[in-house]
Amino acid sequence: MSLENRQNLLAKLYTDAEFRRAFLSEPLRIGAENDLSRAEIEEIAAVMPEELEFFAESLFWKRLREVEKFLPLTRRALGDDFTGVFREFSQNFNPQTVKKHLEDALEFCRFLQTQNISEPAKNAAKYERAKHEFFAFEKRLVVCRLDFDIVKYQQTGVFEARKKKAVWIRFGKRFRHFFI
Repeated sequence: MSLENRQNLLAKLYTDAEFRRAFLSEPLRIGAENDLSRAEIEEIAAVMPEELEFFAESLFWKRLREVEKFLPLTRRALGDDFTGVFREFSQNFNPQTVKKHLEDALEFCRFLQTQNISEPAKNAAKYERAKHEFFAFEKRLVVCRLDFDIVKYQQTGVFEARKKKAVWIRFGKRFRHFFI
């Protein structure tokens, strides 16, 4: 197996709990299905399951903390549900770019739009995704339609239903951000 394929398999092992359980219960079958040689299977299986679980859990918490830094409004809006929803998301998504934490945050925001969570939390995620896309990808114009007053939420922690548009516009190296 190539080094890249092996690294991808290990990443999946560390981030996908279901896959990890399957591998630990049937390493020969799962390893063979993923083009591992017998020696590679034995080498990976020799890692104690507790160590594998510990590393996977520490990786999850690191990802979570980094995403929380990018999405403070979404974190606040979801409250205690943030961790559980992020755990569900992280089981099926592995960032591929060099900006892994940003990619995680952007994809998590997209994921949240499909979940059964509060509309204010969806709006917070939509707003923060638009903001990060504007800055990270140096877009000239980004407009985000919102159903709640994000400014009031930032100031008071209370979501008030009010249709608004958040706008980011770039003029050379300068930019403006405003709501209409």
